[in-house]
Amino acid sequence: MLVIHVVVATIMSWWLGDLSASSWFLALAVCYPVFRVFGLFIPVCRLYARRIEVGAVFVPWYTWKVFAATWDVALIVLNPKRKVTSAVVKVPIKTRDRRMVTIIGCLLTLTPGTLALDYNEYEGDLYVHILDTASADPVFAAVAEIEQRLMAWVYPGGKA
Repeated sequence: MLVIHVVVATIMSWWLGDLSASSWFLALAVCYPVFRVFGLFIPVCRLYARRIEVGAVFVPWYTWKVFAATWDVALIVLNPKRKVTSAVVKVPIKTRDRRMVTIIGCLLTLTPGTLALDYNEYEGDLYVHILDTASADPVFAAVAEIEQRLMAWVYPGGKA
């Protein structure tokens, strides 16, 4: 479905006489309602449209989380009186799909103040280094939320 979407958007932007990135993204956006309508009759189109919707929400949400974590780390670094004690915590992961665990680990590592270290696939635990143990509890909630949103994006029909 993605290939069809990209090809149709490229043809539309070429037909309009402008192959710039902005016209191509506009053509992608214009094609989306077509997939949504076809999704009423074709299940594959419905899943594809759902993936677009969840992905369109996930990307800005994650970007906001990165900026918020950057702000938190900046406050930690710029406060000379604050004592920082880092630690490695064991975070449970529900999914057993190694690809999803890898993506979750990468997203955690991209977030300032956290670093995914190791994954124990037998117990389903991800070991994460956190900058400040005062923020250990929010890490568990953040990892669970990243996992939930990522799984909803990758498996929009609920098949995990």
